[in-house]
Parts: sequence; structure tokens; C-alpha cells
Amino acid sequence: MNKTPANILRRRMTNTCRLRRPDILGLFRGDDHDGLRRRCKGIGQAFAGWGALFLVLCFWTAGVTGIPPSVWAGAENSTGPAGGNAAQMISEAEITEKLKNLEKRIEISVVAENEQTAGQKGLTQADLSERTNKLRAVHSAYERLLTALKKKASQQGEEALLREKLQAEKQTGIIQEPPYTLSFYDSILDDLRAAAQQKETAGLAAALSRKALEDVTLRFEKAQKEWRGLKDELDAVPGKETRRKLEWEWGGAEVETELAKALITVETVNRDNLLHQVKIAELRADLEERKLNWVRANLHFDETDLKKQLDAISARRSDFEKRVGKLIRKQNEAQAAWLTAQERLKRADKDKPNPVAEATFRAREAWLKSYQAALEQTEDMLRQLGHQEGLWKLRYGLVKGEVRHEDLVMHSQEIENHLASVNRMMSVQQSSQTNLQSQIIALEKKLSEDGLESAVAGHVSHQKKAVQYSVEGGLEYISSLLATEELDRRVIHEIDFRLERFDLKEKVRDVGGWIGKVWDFEVWVIDNHAVTVKKLLVALFILVIGILAAKYFLRAISRRLLAFTQLKETTASAILKMLTFSAYLLVLLFAMRMVNLPLGAFAFLGGAVAIGVGFGAQNLINNFISGFIMMAERPISIGDLIEVEGSLGKVEDIGARCTRVRTGENIRILVPNSSFLEKNITNWTISDKKIRAKIQVGVIYGSPVQEVKRLLLQVVGESQKVLKDPEPFVLFCDFGDNSLVFEVHFWIVVHKILDRRLIESSVRFRIDAVFRDAGIVIAFPQRDVHLDAHKPLEFRLLRDDEGA
Repeated sequence: MNKTPANILRRRMTNTCRLRRPDILGLFRGDDHDGLRRRCKGIGQAFAGWGALFLVLCFWTAGVTGIPPSVWAGAENSTGPAGGNAAQMISEAEITEKLKNLEKRIEISVVAENEQTAGQKGLTQADLSERTNKLRAVHSAYERLLTALKKKASQQGEEALLREKLQAEKQTGIIQEPPYTLSFYDSILDDLRAAAQQKETAGLAAALSRKALEDVTLRFEKAQKEWRGLKDELDAVPGKETRRKLEWEWGGAEVETELAKALITVETVNRDNLLHQVKIAELRADLEERKLNWVRANLHFDETDLKKQLDAISARRSDFEKRVGKLIRKQNEAQAAWLTAQERLKRADKDKPNPVAEATFRAREAWLKSYQAALEQTEDMLRQLGHQEGLWKLRYGLVKGEVRHEDLVMHSQEIENHLASVNRMMSVQQSSQTNLQSQIIALEKKLSEDGLESAVAGHVSHQKKAVQYSVEGGLEYISSLLATEELDRRVIHEIDFRLERFDLKEKVRDVGGWIGKVWDFEVWVIDNHAVTVKKLLVALFILVIGILAAKYFLRAISRRLLAFTQLKETTASAILKMLTFSAYLLVLLFAMRMVNLPLGAFAFLGGAVAIGVGFGAQNLINNFISGFIMMAERPISIGDLIEVEGSLGKVEDIGARCTRVRTGENIRILVPNSSFLEKNITNWTISDKKIRAKIQVGVIYGSPVQEVKRLLLQVVGESQKVLKDPEPFVLFCDFGDNSLVFEVHFWIVVHKILDRRLIESSVRFRIDAVFRDAGIVIAFPQRDVHLDAHKPLEFRLLRDDEGA
């Protein structure tokens, strides 16, 4: 008999509160029984006495331990398996030890997940698996706690380093010596904004972590309460079977309590880490603010930086102007197509709707709206570029000290008005983006509908592309507005700073003379012509820009050749390569001419190349010439499916020396061009993409051969990948040893490497299913053994010598 104080108290309360059934009925009927009144009085006295004793014990314990009664009664001082402070900190060594113990417990729990253990405990395997998963959750929580503690140590070191930097007297973190440009000043502003955003993000996360900590604390208290209740029930139940079930539930509550305690510790450490992140962000912001003040005090007028910014704006303006011209042409074309679609829709029968005409009209209308919106956005971005150009000039005017005090107020007011306009446009664009995304979702839903005609689906997809085009243009427009908004805010801030300290004149260093000397420095002299730094930079600029321009120009020519001349991709690639080599050579010669570099200096190079060609470059020249022969004769074209030495691949590029082939395993094979002229190469798609495939199948003897033929033709006829013309046909090939052999031949179109195998595989799957439904058995290798049973079989036992 268990004589713990809890059990003694429970037995006394049970004996005191035990009532006979007639007494209970009499209580509800209102019968006046003296015995019943005495028992009720005894129950009240018992409850009052034990309640008073419980309160005395609570206050006595609180007085001895120094713990407030509210805390003493909570989960933090529980006598359960996770008693004590649930959020107490433990060291990394203790966590590692807990992880090892948990891994052993998980291994034991995994081993116990079998029917025998479940039967012994009166449980199911799902219950055992649930316990294993709960232990794994505890293990994961301690792993997270270990990571959080390591992160905490790292953050403490980072915080200490930032405090040391802030306490240092000299300017820290800036390697570049003053004076500074506005571009450098903007980089410091970007760092300061990033620190402010980090502080805001960490603050929001810390606020959310507080709610998460409250949730896991409630979970801990609930788990402890359940654990205590199950423990009391376990102590009071004598039956073995009932105790076994309660012990299992009590163990589960113990694991849940352990998990909740670990989660409380994890959330506590995470919240501390987030608070450390807030402090680190504040320190970094203070450091960046110090840098900003230092850089602001050492700004100077840099014409090169101003020119760089203005050139970048000018380049973007040129791109936008070209885009405006293209958009105007596309808008006119889209409007013409829209008018045509509108007339076709009007001619449609009103009683019988024409879904194709309506879908065409909607697609044309979507493209017209997209081009109109893109044109408006591009024109506004051009206007924003002009505003940005004026802002950069104003900023450097402020640095140079050329802006008068009365002009500062006027500029500040103008920029604030423009900033308000930008904010309004951003709000409109964000609403527009939400609307466009809704349209895309609706179109995707329509495309996923069953029974949608292919023509209608094509126009709906075209309409979706138009909406996506508007989304991409809108995102670019919003990005431009954000850049303008940030520049506006920075200029307003600088104007306010100048207005506050307008009496302090900033010193500007004169670097023009030094730049002029470096610009005109003579590097060498050839034929009485000086090669200066200026000429070298110009030549380098011409070389780089010339190569980029040639590449862009030749790419445009290649696209136009493919569009207007209907040349094959291989021919266009060959023409593009020859033009590219020629253009690069002309750009190089022009750049050399700008620096007066004589071409005779490279005369020796021709002899060296000739000797190299004669002795060591035979294979190179062979492959080079073979490449041009292939481009002219075109036995192999880009996009063809070829078989090279047993490997099937797709031709990706025909180069000057070798051809690149990509296999189905996404492996690139580089094949010398001469191999295509000297060896047998199988080209599946030299004339067209159609090839004939066949599938062989054997059925058992006695099968209806005409039904087999009909079913084979039915299967290939149902496949959408099989061509109807030429028609498929079936051959009865042979009376095999084990089966009647049939072959079904059909034509398919291949675009990718695995197309043929995928189509044949799908047809085989279908043949198996159809034959199974029709009761036709596909044969397999077998042998029939016949015994002559006209007379009994004779068996004799022989000795080894007789058997020999």
C-alpha cells in the first residue's frame, strides 16, 4: 500500500465524501434525513479543513524559500519531470549530453516499433511511432537551442567589436582617404539605411518572439498539469492492465513536458538573440552615422563623378528613346490587329457565340493595352531621368557652394512636390500590379479548364503573355520611381543640412591640374607621334565599345536574316561567325590606328603563324576547313538529332574547330568537325522530324490473330503522338518458339532526344492494358515436357558401380 501524503489525503477525502445511493436520491428529493445532513456537514468541514491546511503549507513554503506564492503555484516550480525554472539556461556541454541521451532513447523507441511490443503494451504501432516522433521533436529543439547559443556568442563578439569601434577616437571603417565624392557619400547612406532596416526587422521579430514564448509557456503549463493528473491516477490505480495504459500516457505527458521546456528555452534564447540584433543594428547605425558625418565634412566637387552619373543617365535616356520608337510601332501594329479582331467579332453570329473570335479579340486588346501602358511608363521614365539629371547637378552645386540661400528654399519646395507626385504614382502602380496578378490567376484558371478548345487556349495563353509583359514593365517602372524617390529624399536632406549650416563654407580641392597632367602623360613615341594616356584610354574605349557594338549589331543582323531570308539556323550561324571575325579585326585595326601603333610591328607574327601551320596545326586547319564545308553542305544542322559512336544527342553549335552535341544525360560531347566528313554519322532529322518506330509483341498460341491486329492498330491510333499519315500497320512476323510474333509500325515526330523512347514506352503501357482487358496473354519463354504414361514408370536403385 502506497502511504504517500497525497494518497492518504485522497483516501480520507474519498471515505468522507462517500454517500449511499438513497442518501443522494433523498438529497435531490428534498427528504429531511438527519444522517444525510450530518454527512453533508462532515463533507463541508473536511473541505474547509484541508483547504486551510493547503493554504498554510503554500504560504509557509513561500516564506521559507523566498518565492512568491503566485510563482510557487505556477509551472516554474513544478514537481514534475521538468520542475524548476522552465526557461533556465544550460551550457553547450549539457545540451550535447542531452542530445546523446535523446539519440539513445530514439534508437530504443525505433527498435520497439513492432507488433510484438505494441501487443505487450496494449497499444498500436501508430502510438509507438508517435512517441518516437515526439522524442525526435525534443532532439530537434535541443539542436536549435545549441545553434541559438552559438549565434548568441557570435553576436556578443560582434557587439563588443562595434562598441570598441565607437569608442575609438579615429574614424574607423573607412579605408579611402578624403576628399570624397557624392557616389561614395551615397554608399554610406545605403549602409545607414540597411542598418535602420535591420533594426526595424529585428524589432518586429522580437515582438513576434514574445508571443511565441507566451504560447510555449502555456503549452508547458498544460503539459505539466496533465502530467500531474496522470501521476495521481497512476498512484491510485492498483490494476496491472489499467496501470500499463496509464504509465504509457504518463510517459507521453512527460515527453511533452520535456519538449515544452526545451521550446521555452529555445524561444528565450532566440528572443535574446533578436534583442542583441537590435542592439547591434543600433551600434552599426551609430557607426554609419559617424562615417556619414565624416564623409559629409570632406565632400568635394568631382567633375569626373558628375560626368559619370550624367553619362549613365544619358545612356539610359538613349535606350528609352529607342524603346519609345519600338513601342510606337508595336502599338500601331497591335491597334491594327485589334481593329481586325473587333470587326471579326462583330461579324460573328449573335445567336451562336464564337469563342475563338472572342478570345482573339481579348488577346489583341490585352496587347494593345500593354503597349499603351509600356509607352506611357517609358515616357514617364524619360521624364524622371531628366529630373534625376537636374538633381545630380544640384547636388554637386551644393558641394561646390554655387547655390544661393534663396534658391535652396525654392529647390526644396519643388523637390517635395515632385516627391509627393512620385508617391502617388507608386500607389497607383502597386494597385495596378495587384490587378494584373489577379488577371494572370484568372487566365491560368481558364487554361486549366477541361474541354477548352486548342485555338481558344492559344489565344488565352497569348493574352496571359500580354498581361505578364505589363507586369514586367510595371516592375521596372516602380524600380525607376523608387530610385527617383530615394534621390529626392537625399537631396532634400542635403538642402536642409545646408540651410542649417549655410554660413560654413566647404573647401574644394583643385585637382584639375593634376588630372590634366596625368591625362597628357606620354607613354611612348612611335614615328614622332606621342602615345598619351588619353589616347590609350580612348583606344581601349573604342576597342571595348566597338566589340560590344559589333556583337549587338551582328546579333540583330542574325535575327533579321532568320526572319526575312528564311535561312536555316546553321547558315545564319556561319555567316554570323565570319562577320564577327571581320568586325573584330576592323575594330582592332581602328583602335591601333588611334594610338599610331604601326602594323609592321606584327610582321614577324605572320611568319611564326605560317611555320606553326606547317608543322603543328594540320589537324586544326583540317577541322577548321571541315567546319566551313559542313556549314556550306549542311549534312549536319543545329538542332538535328544525330548518333555519334553509339551516343544519341542534339547538335547545339557548329564551331570553327568542333561541334558541340548534347546527349539526353545533359552531357556535352565535343566532336571534331573532320569526324563528320570521314566517319558514318546517323542523322535522324536531316530532312524532317518524322521517323518510323516499331514495337514487337508476342502472344501465346491460340490467340485470335485478327483481334490482336485490331487491338494493336487501335492502341497506336489512340495515341496523340502517333501520326495518322502514313498510316500505322501490323506485321505477323513469325511463329516463334514460344509465341506468335507481331510488329506494329507507326510514324512519329521527334523534337527531343527521348521523344522516341517515351512514345514507344507509352504505347507499350497501353498495349499491356488493352491486351489484359481483352483476355489476350502476352507470351513468355516456356517448354512443354510430355511423358509417355501408357505403362507404369520403372524405378530401380543402383549401386555406384552399377550406375557407372
